[in-house]
Amino acid sequence: MIRKFITGLSGQLLILTILFVLLAEAVIFFPSASNFRKNWFEERAMSARHQAIALNAAPESYNRMMLSETVMKDTDITMISVEVNGESRLVLGAPPETSDIKTIDLRKNWGGLMLGPTLSAFTEKEGYFRVLADPPGGQWKGGNYQTLEYLVPRQSLQKAMESYCHNILGLSVLIAFITGVMLYSVLRFLIIKPLQCLGDDVADFENDPSAPLQKKRTHDRKDEIGDLSRAFTDMQEGVQASLEQRKRLADLGLAVSKINHDLRNVLTSAQLVSDRLATDKDERVRKMGERLVRAVDRGVRIAEGVLEYSSEKEDVLDLETVNLAAIASEAAHDTLRRYDYVSFENKIDPKLLAKADADHTYRIFQNLIRNAAQALKDRPDAKITLDARNGGQNIYATLSDNGPGLPDKVRASIFTPFSTGGGRGRTGLGLTISKELAEAQGGNILLVSSDEQGTSFELTLQAA
Repeated sequence: MIRKFITGLSGQLLILTILFVLLAEAVIFFPSASNFRKNWFEERAMSARHQAIALNAAPESYNRMMLSETVMKDTDITMISVEVNGESRLVLGAPPETSDIKTIDLRKNWGGLMLGPTLSAFTEKEGYFRVLADPPGGQWKGGNYQTLEYLVPRQSLQKAMESYCHNILGLSVLIAFITGVMLYSVLRFLIIKPLQCLGDDVADFENDPSAPLQKKRTHDRKDEIGDLSRAFTDMQEGVQASLEQRKRLADLGLAVSKINHDLRNVLTSAQLVSDRLATDKDERVRKMGERLVRAVDRGVRIAEGVLEYSSEKEDVLDLETVNLAAIASEAAHDTLRRYDYVSFENKIDPKLLAKADADHTYRIFQNLIRNAAQALKDRPDAKITLDARNGGQNIYATLSDNGPGLPDKVRASIFTPFSTGGGRGRTGLGLTISKELAEAQGGNILLVSSDEQGTSFELTLQAA
């Protein structure tokens, strides 16, 4: 349990908060320790001044020994002297026998961080400090004070610094812990808990993506977590829509597989008739038979293509050099028989060759021409124009019509399966299949423009 808490985001947040607070305390420790050292000397200088004034006013019979012991006990000062009219006069104590004495002048400016003396105060125990300070006010037995001087053992400062360090360390740990807990509590309420709720929602969605969506507890937040929650909801809706679409495709595949089986039986007799017509001596009848043979074969391939699309099988391509103008003319001739109100103009250069699958390319042109013709049913001057240019490695064929254009909603999902422009009896698979057929050949289909002037699609194929 403890290990899980430490390795989790909550435990790491708490530990990092405490460490950062301790680090901040460590940064400010040395300036505060230096300031403590300065104040420690100044406090004893103040006590020495008061003691000098008290002894100056005391009668000669006063018990100086008892007063000296009291001062030593309270302040650790071992000697006090004053300079009066250029002469040093002893107030309390006596000079030590040792010569290990370091002089400190409090009359100078102590601004800034004194790192060296502060660090040495933790280690120096032997010897004394000789401290020079400003004298007290008044006079010493008729003379003017000039300087105050006192001696204090270094060990006293060292003990005071150690005590100060222990107090600061304990206080820092307490502040770090309290700050860490408070910050942890706030961040857990604002961040950790909402993220845990969002993580539970992700786990639930992973276990059952088709379950009805529930409103999330973080959905109404205005911050980044709210944005993440709303983005996750949008992703869930997209995934569920994709799953629904897959189910529909699976159902479609099952239905087409049944239709394909029956369609082959129906077309068997048509194939026999078309084969006989294709071998007739009459040239006119023979051409009609050959076209009927190709139409029957394409019907079988279309049924198989829809089946393979729904079952996610890849088409077997037969890339060869094809005459783009001839394939487009044949597709337009076969498609526009039902749309006699549409005029078709093929501007493709008859010498323009592409490297493509003839049947796939025929189906692409057929789908594009059929869609354009259906969009032009209410136009008295309905016209479809097909042109192409050689771009070096690729050929770009543009099919344009003078129809009313596509609605914005249709334009946004025009290549999405089952997305139609509202035409009756349409499946919404034509452009989807055409785009996949083009991409399988190393090309693509793009919607170039669609407005009140008409709609244009661009088909990209490899140049021969």
